[in-house]
Amino acid sequence: MKWISIISLALLVSCSKSTSCTSIIKGKLKNLTGLDGCGWVIEANGKTFEPVNLGEFDSTLLNENQQIYFSYESFAVGSICMVGETIQLKCVEKR
Repeated sequence: MKWISIISLALLVSCSKSTSCTSIIKGKLKNLTGLDGCGWVIEANGKTFEPVNLGEFDSTLLNENQQIYFSYESFAVGSICMVGETIQLKCVEKR
């Protein structure tokens, strides 16, 4: 049991943040949890993005107007919030 906890922690730490962002975009986080079906979104280049996997990255980034670098892939999935394009993040780093 102890080894499972240690291995799980090691995997969590090693996967929580990528340091090799390529093709990065500058953006900022916005908290839209007050709107029906919404959560954290990213605003960048005059667009709004709805990341489906933001929780896989460093949770200390989740601050209103936090400046970030990110890269993503389009992710075709329906959204209840419907404020922007749904994306799957490949990399997120604090600016």
